[in-house]
Amino acid sequence: MPGGLRPTRRSAAEKRLTPPVATPNYDHAHPKFCFEHIQPDFDVKSLSPDQQAALACALQEHATLTWQQIKLAQRHGLGCEKIPAAQIKPSIPLRFSDADHFLAMRYSGRLPMVGSRVNDVFHIIWIESSFGDLYDHGS
Repeated sequence: MPGGLRPTRRSAAEKRLTPPVATPNYDHAHPKFCFEHIQPDFDVKSLSPDQQAALACALQEHATLTWQQIKLAQRHGLGCEKIPAAQIKPSIPLRFSDADHFLAMRYSGRLPMVGSRVNDVFHIIWIESSFGDLYDHGS
């Protein structure tokens, strides 16, 4: 070999190709809930004790479903619906300022918790305590 270099022998383990890592399908995962970005006046402390209890029960119930099941469920039940960002009344946190929509999931009757889904995590940004304070629900 020129320059005195000899080819090195690779072991059988080094010769094996590793398969590519598949991108996970987060629709098959159960949601995880994050309160890191929750906004003042739309947080858990702003809820009545009954609403706080309803929120805890709703989170537990939603956590038993997969994202696919939530997407297929009734929007005013255990499902979700998209809310255009332009309909949100309070200011949108900088981290989510480029979002064109948010997801609403119900926790008490038609009262929603609204946030952003990233993979399998639902970042709860607002929890509405009085119907219509967060966005116009229409008729």
